[in-house]
Amino acid sequence: MDLKGKRLLILGATTVEIEIINEAKKLGVYTIVTDNHTDWSLAPAKYVADEAYDLSWSDMDALEKLCRERNVDGCLAGYSERRVECLTELCKRMGFYCYTEGADLGTIFSKDKFREACINAGIPATSAYDIHDENISFPVIVKPVDNAGSRGVSVCKDREELNKAYENACKSSISGRAIIEEFLDGDDPRYEPVFFYTIHNGTATLSNSLDRIMVDFGFGEGIIKQAVGNVYPSRYLESFIEKQDAQYRELFRSLGMKNGYALMQGKMKNGNFVTVDLGYRLEGSLTFHYSDFINGMNVIQMMIRHALTGTMGDDSIINEKDDPRLDKTGVTLTLLATKGTIASISGLDEIKNEKCVIYVCPKMKVGTVCKLPADYSQVFARIYMCSDDKQELRDTIEKIYSTVKVLDEEGNNMLIGRYDADELK
Repeated sequence: MDLKGKRLLILGATTVEIEIINEAKKLGVYTIVTDNHTDWSLAPAKYVADEAYDLSWSDMDALEKLCRERNVDGCLAGYSERRVECLTELCKRMGFYCYTEGADLGTIFSKDKFREACINAGIPATSAYDIHDENISFPVIVKPVDNAGSRGVSVCKDREELNKAYENACKSSISGRAIIEEFLDGDDPRYEPVFFYTIHNGTATLSNSLDRIMVDFGFGEGIIKQAVGNVYPSRYLESFIEKQDAQYRELFRSLGMKNGYALMQGKMKNGNFVTVDLGYRLEGSLTFHYSDFINGMNVIQMMIRHALTGTMGDDSIINEKDDPRLDKTGVTLTLLATKGTIASISGLDEIKNEKCVIYVCPKMKVGTVCKLPADYSQVFARIYMCSDDKQELRDTIEKIYSTVKVLDEEGNNMLIGRYDADELK
């Protein structure tokens, strides 16, 4: 279906929204972005879009007026649940197509309610506690029920830490609520599997999987492990397909999820996958690059198409090509920055020319200030590699670590964490 000249409003203007703009332009779509930053260096997507406005993506009245004045044809939100909620409201006002139509967002976007939905569907879930429980088995993890990106999340080993963490999590929650769950290290603490579904016209197809490679940086202070890389496909893929794929597809149906993209991040417990987070949105680590590179399945383009036409695409083609059993190995290196101010960056341009590097996504620049020793928000860059030659991948990973340099004002290296490429053997 020809989308040339269609006008798409994108809620959000971070570096990740640039991905939506780039894919929309490939389809001939005219792009408009909005957020409340008047300093465009904090909203770099504004430099890339065809039009940009300093309007909050939560200001419904202003956005409705903008849509009508600029003859917008559809709208799409970026990479947070809050933006998706605003998208849903704006689409209702404007009569736009919206992939969330009919979905139970109250359950999907609430960690405690989604946990109950899993239990009701017979899907394994973590144990949970009330803050007033006297027999809590430590360690536990405390999370806002309605926030993402590790914001307000802490691991607690005793009651004193729990009380502080619970108060902090409630402050980080939109609704002022937090959930306390058992801290699940998993059958193998090094790996956190994630499974991805394309949902189209009421059908969910398992499209991709990965293992997040987790590292404890030893900073303490309740800081949780961070991912230094993703490896595709997950080592748990076949077990998941055999035991749990059908359960999750039925769960999505029961929650009214008819279109869109879903991702479940979790851990393995006694050989079963346990979801710790559900995302019903586009995914910030840009996994779509692998499905697009290997199978020609570009979920961002599919979501753009739905926003403008009401369909994700041809169901028969999606069912045929959306295959999680990838015939190549993919690796995303996540380069994390520690506390400091970036004074110099080198090596990224050289890495782009490596044979198995399919994409480089920088997220910081000289002058960026990182305020924490280790945090998911401090991703300096992601580097995407794909090959059927694992030795080539190992060699490229080693070259990246030796080539890319990020230094602070005193000349100290700001990059932390390392993926052991020998695991690919």
